[in-house]
Amino acid sequence: MRISIEIAFSFKHELGDDYRNLEIESGASVVDAFRALGERYPIFRERVFDEYEEVRRNINALINGGNVQFREGFATVLKDGDRLSVLPPVGGG
Repeated sequence: MRISIEIAFSFKHELGDDYRNLEIESGASVVDAFRALGERYPIFRERVFDEYEEVRRNINALINGGNVQFREGFATVLKDGDRLSVLPPVGGG
């Protein structure tokens, strides 16, 4: 299946434009999509995954504008045509 990707990180310019569409297996989850992106783009892996290959705690994602935290988190299953947005840590205080 094919999903579209939006990355809100400043490093996205290093990825080129071909990251915007991703072919993944049917039934793949958000973390599966992240891993596929990490295989293609090592900088994505470095920024999104920690040393244990877990998604960093301060990373967030949206599917079609809805926060995955209100679904099954990064285990949320994607559907063909979904738009996955990857959000960086938010600073503040």
